[in-house]
Amino acid sequence: MDPLTHTLLGANLASTRLRETTRLATAALVIGANLPDVDSILYFTGHDDLALGFRRGWTHGVLALVVLPFLQTALLLLYDRLRPDPQKRVHAGWLLALSAGAILTHPFLDWLNNYGMRWLMPFRGTWSYGDSVYIMDPWLWLILGAGWLAPRRATRVTVGIWAVCTAMLVYVVAGRAMVYLPVVAAVALVLLIALLGRPRVTWIPNAAVALAAAYIVTRLVIHEAAETHVERELASRNVMAAPHPIDPTSWAVVAQTGDVYRFGRYSWRSGLALDDLRIPVADQSSPEWQAAERDPSIRGFMTWVRFPWYEVDGRRMFVRDARYAVRRHGRGGFGGVEVQLPPKYR
Repeated sequence: MDPLTHTLLGANLASTRLRETTRLATAALVIGANLPDVDSILYFTGHDDLALGFRRGWTHGVLALVVLPFLQTALLLLYDRLRPDPQKRVHAGWLLALSAGAILTHPFLDWLNNYGMRWLMPFRGTWSYGDSVYIMDPWLWLILGAGWLAPRRATRVTVGIWAVCTAMLVYVVAGRAMVYLPVVAAVALVLLIALLGRPRVTWIPNAAVALAAAYIVTRLVIHEAAETHVERELASRNVMAAPHPIDPTSWAVVAQTGDVYRFGRYSWRSGLALDDLRIPVADQSSPEWQAAERDPSIRGFMTWVRFPWYEVDGRRMFVRDARYAVRRHGRGGFGGVEVQLPPKYR
């Protein structure tokens, strides 16, 4: 999930009575909800393939879920020692429990989308996919955003936070899909109304967390039904029914049928509709593919790709993942890489 959703969940948890359990409870919940994403710092090194190979692995897997709560608790206890507050006591046990719970929410939310999660890292690098909630879900922004903003006064700080988050969302969404900017605008407007409205209802964060949980469970159930239907209709076990960012009854379909990938959309109203597009599944026994697998420059991508296909143009090989990249000819962008084949790869 996007950082805003992780942060809003931690902030809502910190707005419940959990914040009263110990000093620094809010920090434990908000930082913990984001801490596994410390691996994203690798993208700033300029080594994108290394970052992709490391992403949602070591800092998200089972070992991290054990180690990171103790690490975060130790850092918070160190902060308390350096800057103590005689009026508020810190409780190490509660800090550890809150840190563990907040950190666990992060890989769970990440698992919900079709990018994937590696729960068993570093012991096993198998990717797992929930395919149920869009990676930037406006319904969760709305639910969790209202839960955090509604009980607060409209100050320069809170309005500033709203404005900065809105600007960041506009920037990110505009760079990916301009068509969804009206959705961002609508969510931002509703959240501003929630911030400016009266009266303040203190139980709203509790309701927001419960509603978000119910929404996620509902999406999981709907997805299971949709994917089962598509698998049965196409007689395929290699199917992805990916969520629509707004409509929970509509799913983008990628399915392997024989030696090709098929694409389409499934909805409750109209059933399964397939496109004419067919893309050959990567022949993983081919010399081109084996040469690409040995190339260290795309090692991270090759561990992450879920629906692989490729094209060869001379010594240039374009490897793509049909989840995200279906364009033929040329490098493509996200979901695709280019590699130079060695002179004697055959």
